[in-house]
Order: sequence, then C-alpha cells, then structure tokens
Amino acid sequence: MCSTDRDTISDPAEEEFSLVENDTICTKTDSLEMIINLKNDTIDSLLSIIEEQEFTIDSLANALEISNNRIAINQNFQIPDSVIFAGRVFNLKNERIREKFKEIYEQELKTAYRYIPRSGKYFAFFDSIFSRYEIPQDVKYLAVVESRLNPMATSRVGAAGIWQFMKKTAKGYGLKVNSFVDERRNVIKSTEAAAKFLKNNYSYLKKRGIEDWLLAMSAYNAGVGNIYKVVKQQGGTDFFDLILKADETHNYIWRAVAVKLIFENEEAIFGKKFPREESIFTQTRIEKIVLKGHYKIDDWAKAQGTSIGKIWELNPWIKIYKRTRKKYSAVNDVVLPPGEYSVLLPAESRKNEVAVAKIEKQFLKKNAGYFTYHIVKKGDTLYDIARKYKTTVSKLKSLNGLSSNIIRPGQKLRLYGSAVARSGYYIVKKGDSVGKIAKRLGVSSRHLIAKNNLKVKNGIVMIYPGQKLYY
Repeated sequence: MCSTDRDTISDPAEEEFSLVENDTICTKTDSLEMIINLKNDTIDSLLSIIEEQEFTIDSLANALEISNNRIAINQNFQIPDSVIFAGRVFNLKNERIREKFKEIYEQELKTAYRYIPRSGKYFAFFDSIFSRYEIPQDVKYLAVVESRLNPMATSRVGAAGIWQFMKKTAKGYGLKVNSFVDERRNVIKSTEAAAKFLKNNYSYLKKRGIEDWLLAMSAYNAGVGNIYKVVKQQGGTDFFDLILKADETHNYIWRAVAVKLIFENEEAIFGKKFPREESIFTQTRIEKIVLKGHYKIDDWAKAQGTSIGKIWELNPWIKIYKRTRKKYSAVNDVVLPPGEYSVLLPAESRKNEVAVAKIEKQFLKKNAGYFTYHIVKKGDTLYDIARKYKTTVSKLKSLNGLSSNIIRPGQKLRLYGSAVARSGYYIVKKGDSVGKIAKRLGVSSRHLIAKNNLKVKNGIVMIYPGQKLYY
C-alpha cells in the first residue's frame, strides 16, 4: 500500500476490496467519544471475525475455481537456488529464507490464474513508463502485490487503484480525488505518479549514501522515512543487510520476487500459458476533453461512437453514483466537473465531430447562468468564501480545479448559482431526491416529473447531481 504516514514497517494487509469509501465521524464531546471508542472496539472485533471468514471463503473459492477450470499446479516444481530481481541476486540456499520464500510463493500461486491474464493489458505500458524514469522493470511486479492488477481494488485502510495510493499521497502527486473522479484508478496517471514516487524514494536515500532500489521499493509500502530509520538503527546500507540482521524479513519485496518467479516459470508450474488480455495500447485511443462546466457525458459518449458503459469500463476513475459491482446502471448519469481530461475510448470507435460540436453547443446554451463568480479580495481564504456562499472548501476546489488552498487577490472563482435559481430552476445536489426537492420548492413530485420529463424506472426517478430541474 502506498503510504508515507506509517510509524513502523509492516507487511501489507491482505487485499480486501470494496467500492465504498467510509468516512469516520468524530465528536468533540468526551462522553460520546468514549461510547464511540467502545463501539469501534466491538466493530473491530467483528470485522476481524468477518475478515477471517472472508479469507477462508476466498481460499475455498480459489480452490474451487482452480478445480473447475482444471488448473493443475505442478507440485514437483523446484524453487531455484536464486532469483534475480531488480538486478540483485536473491539467494535462496539458506534454509530459513528458503522455507519462508516457499510459503510466500505458495500463497501467490492461489490467485496467479487471475493476475497473469491481466498482465497482458498493463505490463507493456508499465515497462514504457519505467524505462523513461530509469526505474528497474521488475517494479511492475509490485502492482501485482498491491492490487492484483485491478484498478478497482480498495484496501481496508482506503488505499485505492492499481498502485494502491492513499488519498493524501495521491494528491501530493497530482492525482485528483473528489466527488466526481478518483484518479488513483486512472491507470495511466497513477502509473506515472507511482514512477515519480519510487524515483523520489530512490533519490532521498541516495542523498543519504544509500543507493538501493530494493529499499526504494520497500519505502513505497512502508514510507521512506521509516526505511531510513531502520537503516540507521541497524547500521546496514542495503536491503540484504536489513534482511540478514532482522528476523522481520520484509514480505513486501519477497512477494514481488515470488510473483516474478511465477511469471517466468508459468508453463512449468501450470503446464500451460494463460491467455492474456489485450494491451491498453492496442484496444484504446486517447481523447482529450475540455469541460467548461459540470458535464453529463452519456450523449458525448454516443457522439464518440461508444457507450457510457464502455467509457466507465476503460476509465474506472470516473465515478458513477450508486455504481453496482456487476455493471453500469442506466439509472445513474456520469457528470464531470470543469477541467481537462484524457479519456480512454475503444480503438474502433469513431468520433462524429459534428455531433460533438452540437452537444457542446447545447450544453453551453442550456447551462448559461449556471455559475456565479467571486473575485478574490486581499485577506480572503477559501474557508471564508465557502462559508459566505454556503458551500464547502472541497467543492470550491473541485469546481475551480484547485490542487491547494492557495488563492490570490483578483482571482476569479466559479461558484454554483443559488440553490433556487433566479430563472425558476433548482440545481440537483448529491443526496437529493425528487421528494425532498419538491417539498423545498413547495410543489408536488408529480409536477417536477412532468415539468422536466423525468424518467421513472422501477419506481426510481432518475436525476443526477448538477441537473437543472424547472418548477
């Protein structure tokens, strides 16, 4: 997991993935805090039980899937005496190290039939990025350890994406994480960020007399400050010094070594080579879009010769409200805030320039007056401005493409129009329902549905954040 906030070096958590991000709510009242802590302890205990059960279920599911797919594992495959990883020789002759490595190797085998096919989609792209940054090609195996090459992977502690960035670290490397997008799941941008992060780790250690890519990779998981602290405590200057002097063999790197061994001996281990998914280089084209306002892109997708479902499949960093695990739900519309985006589209899709221009023109006309503006004065802060206009700092930053809280006098900040707009319309917010809006405006739900020609599916009225509802 990609985090620089840890105090100790620890093994990465077992990968437990979900699509839901949880917010922890704290109170200032001591008594309530005590109650919450007690409840949290209970919840943690229950979660531990659940996690153990899930791990058992996953193990059984993996075994069943291997059996159903007739995936044979050669139990006679001999682990070699050494493996070369990132230009370094990992000596496996030592009995203790060999036994530990064998245990890790056998764990990695259980899900290899899943991540090996995915490698065809991403590895060539990873190699091209790492070559540009002069990073060892074997770094790509860290992505397998982190996420099993799954862009939708989310850990229990909130790390997300193929490279498992925490929010704080992600934003520090220019990745947007807000109500509309989570660029930790953007394979192209997050891989670039991961390369920069690793390069920075290496440079940090090199300045302190430690030129070791294995330690730079370890720092991706544990934090470079923590790695340097251990180096100073133990007196070693490279990865193997630490391994030999401490019993806490850092499984993170050893897991990556085991994964490499599996890839390089795939046929000998499984008796066959798994089919690979098509590379993102060959199956997609990149289309840059510049949005001048919150943009509903389902019509835009059609004009590009594809569908919104396909766009999300190739661009899981675009958030879709109430997204299901199985497929995109037509009930939900995709809305992006203003900014410039590089969207992956199917290679065979064909852009209809006339249709795109028409959609953009209709969008600008339809949303005229959608925004108001605030000119920053000396002494203004985002907090003061947000409070004045009854919004939040995060929304202000998202709406204006700000990566920090720094603003300057004379700067023009875009703001949402008033909740009940001047022209007799209401801008839908996240969490709104037609019933709530109707009550606020003093009209009936039926009136809003008829006035705005809203679709109803399975009893659900389809609205989306940013939509104008006339009343």
